Amino acid sequence: MAKSKKWEIKGLKEKISFAVSAKIVLKQRLKTLLSSIRIFLKDESVENLHEIRISLRRLRYNMEIFLCCFDKKKFLVFYKKISLLQDLTGNKRDFDVLIENINSLRADKEVKVIDPFLKMIEGKKSILQDELKLKLVEFIHSKELKDFNKMLS
Repeated sequence: MAKSKKWEIKGLKEKISFAVSAKIVLKQRLKTLLSSIRIFLKDESVENLHEIRISLRRLRYNMEIFLCCFDKKKFLVFYKKISLLQDLTGNKRDFDVLIENINSLRADKEVKVIDPFLKMIEGKKSILQDELKLKLVEFIHSKELKDFNKMLS
């Protein structure tokens, strides 16, 4: 049996309705996101953060496609939660990249980067990391997630 591609969705068939397809796709995207979050909470690596960001993007953009298949008001409550998580993971990633760039500059002997500046950036990154973990834990236990799962059933 051939291994499926990461973008393929099991259960999609040519002759099923758009609304049924929406539920199949969004269930799969949500399952992947929740798995990525659990992995990240065990190992807060840059790679695992990246996987969450990919999962959030895929879920969010697929939600935009399938909005017409659901109760708009309830759907948008969950969509907003996904958007906020996407913004938060992006902010955290921005600090990771900033620190990588600063350290790269420090390796260049001609560029002086003062330690207090780097410590301040590291401190802000740490605060964002803690906030991100808290928001992810809140998300996996949220009423909005439970309600969204009910919509997909």
